[in-house]
Amino acid sequence: MSDESAPVHKKKTEKKVLTPTVSEGTEGASSEWGAVEPTDKGMGLARLTLDKGVKTTAIGQLYGLDFEIEGKGFVVRVFFDKYNRRLKVEDYEATDYRALVNRLSWLAQENQFDKVFLKARKDDWQRFLGYGYMLEGILKYFFRGEDAYVMSRFSTLERMTSANLLKENEIIESLMKGSSGYQPPPLPEGYTMVVAGEAQIPGLVALYRRVFRTYPSPLTHPDYIQQTMNRNIVYRAVLNKRGDVVSAASADVDVKHSNAELTDCATQKSERGKGLMYHLLLALEGDLRQRGIITGYTLARAPSVGMNRVFYRLGYEYTGRLINNCDIYGQYEDMNIWVKPTGAGEE
Repeated sequence: MSDESAPVHKKKTEKKVLTPTVSEGTEGASSEWGAVEPTDKGMGLARLTLDKGVKTTAIGQLYGLDFEIEGKGFVVRVFFDKYNRRLKVEDYEATDYRALVNRLSWLAQENQFDKVFLKARKDDWQRFLGYGYMLEGILKYFFRGEDAYVMSRFSTLERMTSANLLKENEIIESLMKGSSGYQPPPLPEGYTMVVAGEAQIPGLVALYRRVFRTYPSPLTHPDYIQQTMNRNIVYRAVLNKRGDVVSAASADVDVKHSNAELTDCATQKSERGKGLMYHLLLALEGDLRQRGIITGYTLARAPSVGMNRVFYRLGYEYTGRLINNCDIYGQYEDMNIWVKPTGAGEE
């Protein structure tokens, strides 16, 4: 039985950015971070409804905010993804699923978010179907080897509908017809690959600003990269002969569930076609194995032939597509799910 009036206990909030998604964008000046005109994001003054009777206003650039709610029959930690206008459920426990989904729907409506999504477990994902949620894909092995079911609820036809599905399906079908075996060329003479540290932050920022017009996390802000380096994200970069960062990628590690998202993939336009990204991702997989992380996955831009090909060649399995999931290069894009066990513990 739903209890929308049930008392709730609010935990301390903290600013947090959403987990970045994978892309290899079109090279060009970053209009979002270099422009002098305001955008339609409303990022300068963000008003959020965190729960019944709990509202906040953030002054300055806010991408999102974490908040935990304890209600009658559920506990849920949500990420208010202001930038992408979606409510992302980070974790939950429920005995009253009706109360949980009603609260999520109310929060989305109050904040004018038109997408809610969560990762359900095998024993309860079908419960969400009865409340209007759709199965968009499966993150295999996500929960320490057990599958996660990506369930989404849309509140507008525009957010729910993608005109690019047929073309994106054709990309996957074309990849599957070819061999996944691939031997990349060695790194060009004089190029080196490093685990990026603070010395590489200016180069990473410069690369991401060149490649992405917009991005669903503050990846072009040096403070953000520094803080995530010190927490849970491993960055790797390829440097050219001059020591410039020309290609980069990262692994966002979730120790609790023993998985990592391979993300933030970008290569300078003049350096593409040299297999740099393949080398970076292969090295990041090795980093994950050393840490005992058993699953690697990615969310690749569905219209990007190159990025989907890289993960296919690396032996990842395609397991679904998230519709209009996040804003990359100035518009919402569909994201393909690719998953692969790292082999940790099998040696």
